[in-house]
Amino acid sequence: MADRPPAVPLHLTSLAILAPSNAPLYVHSFTGKDDEMRAYHLAHAAVDVIEERIVMNAQPNRPSDSYLGLLFCMEDMAFYGFQTPTKLRLVLSVALVDAVIKDADIVAIFRAVHQEVIRAIHNPFLSLPSSFSAVAAAPYEPAAEGEDGEGKKDGDKEVQKATAALAATRVGSTRRNEAVAEEEMFASGPADIKPAWLDSPRFRAGIERLGVLLNGGRA
Repeated sequence: MADRPPAVPLHLTSLAILAPSNAPLYVHSFTGKDDEMRAYHLAHAAVDVIEERIVMNAQPNRPSDSYLGLLFCMEDMAFYGFQTPTKLRLVLSVALVDAVIKDADIVAIFRAVHQEVIRAIHNPFLSLPSSFSAVAAAPYEPAAEGEDGEGKKDGDKEVQKATAALAATRVGSTRRNEAVAEEEMFASGPADIKPAWLDSPRFRAGIERLGVLLNGGRA
């Protein structure tokens, strides 16, 4: 009976998320900030291989999301590709080890990254114009329990004053929000995703946590 390959942690080295136009949306290096530019260039080098692999794998019965497999190996890293149903391209590099790297493990990583992307961009307010501004409401403290009717009336007066002040601020403000067409409000497609949408502490923490988890719990 053949020996099973040793179960070793997968050491992720970089992750790149590309738009359908191959423009970079997010680049992360698991080996440090200093390596992010190198990761960007290597991900860019994978674009031609991705395009060729997509054409080769184009089949009517193929699932909408496509695992593109091993793209190429360079130095001590192996690069894998994945395309989501909305044509986002994910490029993942893994450190080469003396063990078998299973495709099922790589696909699971890609799907976990895809879920993080979905959580990050499913904010309906991200598609609002950058010039959009909001006026903060005046703070309101509810009346304490046990107050008599007169106290409640005073509280209602305070609410009315705050509402009037807010309305006056909105009317007198020189900064007005541009009208957004109803069909464009809170609507965005893959081509509309901006790098800033993925530049959030929550998304970065999720990606870093994934790298630590696959690295055997070591940062």
